[in-house]
Amino acid sequence: MSSMVVTSRIAVASAASLAAQALFGLLMLRLFSPSDVGAFTVVSQISFFWMTLALAQSPLSFLANIHIPPAQALRQALRSSLWRWLLLLPVAAMAVWVAKLPSFVPFMAWATAMALLQMGWYMAQPWALRMASARTAALARAVPPVIAVLIATAMGIFWAGNGSAGLLIAATCSYGIGALWLTHRADSRPTLESPPTGVAAKAATTQLDDRSAGLRLAHTVADAIAGTAVLLVWQRAYGLAEASYLAVLLRLLGLFPAVVYAAWPQVLLSRGQQKRKLSLWMGLGGAGCAALAGLMAIGALRSGWFASSWQGLEDYIAPLVIWQCTACLFAAHGHMPFQRGLARPFSWATIGFNALQLGVLMLPLALHSVGPTTHVWWLAGTSALGLLALTVWIAGKKLK
Repeated sequence: MSSMVVTSRIAVASAASLAAQALFGLLMLRLFSPSDVGAFTVVSQISFFWMTLALAQSPLSFLANIHIPPAQALRQALRSSLWRWLLLLPVAAMAVWVAKLPSFVPFMAWATAMALLQMGWYMAQPWALRMASARTAALARAVPPVIAVLIATAMGIFWAGNGSAGLLIAATCSYGIGALWLTHRADSRPTLESPPTGVAAKAATTQLDDRSAGLRLAHTVADAIAGTAVLLVWQRAYGLAEASYLAVLLRLLGLFPAVVYAAWPQVLLSRGQQKRKLSLWMGLGGAGCAALAGLMAIGALRSGWFASSWQGLEDYIAPLVIWQCTACLFAAHGHMPFQRGLARPFSWATIGFNALQLGVLMLPLALHSVGPTTHVWWLAGTSALGLLALTVWIAGKKLK
């Protein structure tokens, strides 16, 4: 089976996942209050931070290092990830405490379960992509978000007034279902219709994640701190409602670069291929979808589809659309650092980019000189320029 066929199936599954997750975001706006959404978002972000550090980019290395037997690579990844998950328990507890949520123990329990199960789902996806059929890999991506939508809808309608519990139950159950794909036995592996030649063959033979475990962890820490700090700082500086506006849009618009990465670079890495021109078009397509989603959000706000308490959302749409459009271009070229001998310098460059983001996030607060609208433009503009620079660099580097 050709990589384009696999890509098309994964793209359809990723689109279904996108639609389900977007619907989940809309349900949050429709069925839950801003304070409930804010509490859920903070807990889910902390669990994501915890899970991301525990994995330390293990799914990416699992796909990039195609010379290591899959079963052996999976065992190694799970063993080291679970160990890091335990070591990071005090850090996650501190984050929950700093967030000043209504009750520490219940929310810490939710964060613990979500981090562990989400970690399983994130490893199940590359396992299915590399070892199972395209249909199985597609189901591993699409089914859990759909389950989350169904549970959240039932909770919002039949258990109204439950606070953030309905959202937490929906997310946790969906991650648990996704992790079940780790138990799936390997199918007959689809093979390419013809062996790669020329540049494609060179990419396959040179593809490698040669970063040390320390560098992979440092890269992961930088990404996780930058992503988590945005919401925690926003909540501290501007309040839970403003943090909800930012969080909801990042969740919705951030789905587009996530789907681009899942449907394109991951498939190419699993098969040792790269397609430079198509990568650009994939990125532009994702950017166009993100821009369209932003216009639809503005239309929904102005038509009164959302409650009046969400009207402040509109100030955040334009800067975040610009940011996530460039993120789509960046995501579409995510396979190239590992095929062009740039894995290590790419990690260092990304760490520098995250440091720049943190500086732009913190400096205006230290100066007490800007409000949330101006601040989000500064953050989004800097992020967009940085992502474009990284994309041009990795796409312009020739194969060794």
